[in-house]
Amino acid sequence: MRQKFLIIGSAVLISCALFGGPLAYSEEAEVAAEPYLCEGDTRLFNNEMVEAREIYEFVLQQSPDSYGALWRLSRLYVSYGMAAKKARDKKKKWKEAEEYARRAVMTNPDGAEGHLYTAVALGKLALHSPPSEKIKFSWEIKEEAEKAMELNSDEQKAYLVLGAWHRNVATASSLERQLARMFFEELPQGTLEESLEFLLKSVSLGGVDVKNYYELALTYEAMGDYEAAKREYNNALAARLLYPEDRKTKAEIKKTLRKSRYN
Repeated sequence: MRQKFLIIGSAVLISCALFGGPLAYSEEAEVAAEPYLCEGDTRLFNNEMVEAREIYEFVLQQSPDSYGALWRLSRLYVSYGMAAKKARDKKKKWKEAEEYARRAVMTNPDGAEGHLYTAVALGKLALHSPPSEKIKFSWEIKEEAEKAMELNSDEQKAYLVLGAWHRNVATASSLERQLARMFFEELPQGTLEESLEFLLKSVSLGGVDVKNYYELALTYEAMGDYEAAKREYNNALAARLLYPEDRKTKAEIKKTLRKSRYN
């Protein structure tokens, strides 16, 4: 695999004249970068994360404001964080994901993906943060996901993020709610019903993957509908591996299904 990437890398270097040297964000630069970004995507979904990162970074070297490379690097670092074993390493990778996503938004404020991955990165950071920070993050997560949806009403992952957001807010602990009242004028409002609505919409837009079914199962579980939750957990187990973190998610699901409520 490494040798194959080196061959592709050589071809990329030879053809870098297509970029004409370092470029600012422009439609022309994005079009020139597209074949390389697509190759990076192929590598990522084949779990060749190092090769994908090298391709995205090469594009960014040629075009420092490449919107496509920036949001893809954010997506990649979200996966890096999911794969990390230690909490501090997870947070470090997700912080890098946030930084790439924010750069993408600055480069192209009208791009849905930059706002989406800002929300995704913040969502991951929130899950591993103290309660007061988690509440602080929650406002921006919702705002960025809704902005992504506004810019692209068919952005499936925006509905996925909002579905998870509503469940996490609806099931926030009493301590988290007390802290929210101390530091903020109002509490975030979320319901399990809205969580379910957003997640089902995500599925209808093509989100038939491990992550989407898993989040759907968690919402059904929070609602006390264990039969539906078991169905969605099994759907997640049957779904093909799409992202590097999917294998770990499936392992967690198998542990969950051993609980008495599912037997």
